[in-house]
Formats: sequence, C-alpha cells, structure tokens
Amino acid sequence: MKNLKNWDKKTWLSSSEYLTNIIIFLEKKTKFSKETKILDIGCGRGKIISILSKKYEMKNLPLGIDIVDHKNIRKKIRFRKINALKYLETTKEKFDIIFFKQSIHFFKLIEIKKILKYSKKKLNSEGKIIILTLHSKKNHWPLFKAFKLKLVESLKKDEIILKIIKFFFKKYKINYFTFRVKITRSLYIQMIKKRFTSCLLGFSLRELTIGTKEIRGRYKKKLNFLDRLICITYKK
Repeated sequence: MKNLKNWDKKTWLSSSEYLTNIIIFLEKKTKFSKETKILDIGCGRGKIISILSKKYEMKNLPLGIDIVDHKNIRKKIRFRKINALKYLETTKEKFDIIFFKQSIHFFKLIEIKKILKYSKKKLNSEGKIIILTLHSKKNHWPLFKAFKLKLVESLKKDEIILKIIKFFFKKYKINYFTFRVKITRSLYIQMIKKRFTSCLLGFSLRELTIGTKEIRGRYKKKLNFLDRLICITYKK
C-alpha cells in the first residue's frame, strides 16, 4: 500500500463543507446511533469518523486504521497503525459499518480480494460495507499532461477493482457523491506540489514544476470543478 501523507491535509477533502456533505451522504446510506460500531480502513487523520462519533455520542469509539501514523489524529476515535489485511485476519472484533473512503485502490488486486472476504466476515448482522472511490469517467480535476496520463492509468485499475467488488458482493447498491470544488489556482498548485493524490507520488520535483507551469497556463486563477465519487454499499 502506497504511503500517502497529504490527501486530507489543507485540501477541499478536509474542508468543513466537504466533510459536512460526506456525512449527509453517509446518513442517507445507513442509520447511525450511539451503538454503531465503525471501522474506517485507510482513515487518514480520522476526520469523518470523528465527526460521526461526536455527533452520535458513540459508546464504542470508531476505529480507524492506516499504515501512516499521521499527526493530529482526531479525537473521539481509536487509531491503530496497521496493515488492513493483517488487522482483518487477526481481529475478533465485529462492526456495523466497514468504511473505505478512497483507500481501496491502494491495495494490490490479490489483497483486495482477501480484504473484501474478511470484511464480510467481520460484519455484524445487518452490517454494511461502504466503499467510496473516484469516479473513473466523470471527474473534472484540473490536470497537466503527465498527471492526466497517470490518472487515466490509475482509473483503469479502479475499473478492475469495481468489477472485483461487484463479483464479491453479488448484491449491492451503487450511488454517486458529487462535490463542487471552488479553489484558487495557487492553492491547487500547492496541493500538487505536496502530491495530494497517489497519482503524483512518482513524479520528481522537476516534473511537478513543469506540470504546475502547465496548470498556470491552462486554467484561470479561480478554479471551479466537480469531484465525483462512486459509492458501493453491501449489506449483510
């Protein structure tokens, strides 16, 4: 699994408006209560489950796992630095919600098959697995040429992952989350330099410098675009 440190730090992904919209979207997918037990795989700093934990005053603090021991882990959650497959293979704990927010694609295909298998086993009765991943065809991120090529390559893998998920779940529901991003070009360029998405991890500083020049020349100072996710929900 790739080491991605900045995906949820000072981007639209960490804005209060974005997080509010994600919470509203999730509340339409399932009912939360004080008793709900949540596992967030690839949780980052745990912002989403922290909000849910506080809002519903959860007795069982949501558990977030990640291979990166991020700074500023949010309150009202439990956090473990551990590989998801290793955790699922060994834990005796069961959950009402197992949540993947743009994290499933970090795993190898063979790992994904095992993760889905064990996730189903770790659900309580009527429990749900909720997977959010980038929409492979309807996204409008501002891109420079090399970034676009990498993203297209990554999204091809995402399409394979979706087929694997559908095969393992058999019965599932698909919904779409859409968020309108309004951000300055300069801030977006800073995000690119910090490699805010896994597609940018392999780029050298020189390549990023060339890419950001393309962004400056191609896009206006104020950016306005759609960030779209596919949501697949499985219910036990």
